[in-house]
Amino acid sequence: MIPAVRQEKILEILSNNEIVTVESLMNELQVSVSTLRRDLIKLEGEKKITLLHGGGVRLAPKTVELNIFTKLEMNKDAKERIARKAAGLVEDGDTIFLDPSSTTYLMIPFLAGKDITVLTNGISHINQLVALDIPCIMVGGSIKKTTNSCIGPITETTLRTLYFSKCFLGANGFSITSGITNHDINERVIKLLALNNSCQPYFLIDHTKYGIVTMVQIANLDQYPILIDEIPEDLENYKNFILCE
Repeated sequence: MIPAVRQEKILEILSNNEIVTVESLMNELQVSVSTLRRDLIKLEGEKKITLLHGGGVRLAPKTVELNIFTKLEMNKDAKERIARKAAGLVEDGDTIFLDPSSTTYLMIPFLAGKDITVLTNGISHINQLVALDIPCIMVGGSIKKTTNSCIGPITETTLRTLYFSKCFLGANGFSITSGITNHDINERVIKLLALNNSCQPYFLIDHTKYGIVTMVQIANLDQYPILIDEIPEDLENYKNFILCE
């Protein structure tokens, strides 16, 4: 079997299984470990598969940006653990910024009753803050439908004049080589402004985003504290991860 055909067969096998072991692929294709390894390295380089520690292989996650309502239902238990931990870091008297991510949205019920002010460019977020009678300020701008948020020059100009005790930011993916990444260049500017204008920034990222690389880098992986529900095995030496159990 020529390499191109074999690689197509690998993708076909993976499309029918969430995770497949290298050993089972060797048996299925009747090839040596060295031959299979060359195929897998090529497919990984083309961003078609993800090689997992422990000998597993899976199709690479698609990096299409989902809307916030879809994301709220994905890995919700993990995100709520992160959200609860993040809200516990907020103290009376704080002025905080929440970006329009699904995990920061889930923080909001845990903020009720605190003597704080919350700023956000998330439209869904501001509605929830108002409903829970949490003092808040909307940072306006051009509307991005996918995240139900405000972006663009008006948002950026406003944020340049605002300062926060803490900010809490989401991300679309993270990896050792690419750091923390996001889909949207406009959102990158907003996140960087929030990071620069906060005394204590935090990223809220669930473990399923590990290995996903999207268009623009926000920060290096070891640059800011990261609240996470499960620390990937090969990141255990990173001291900036805060485990949320």
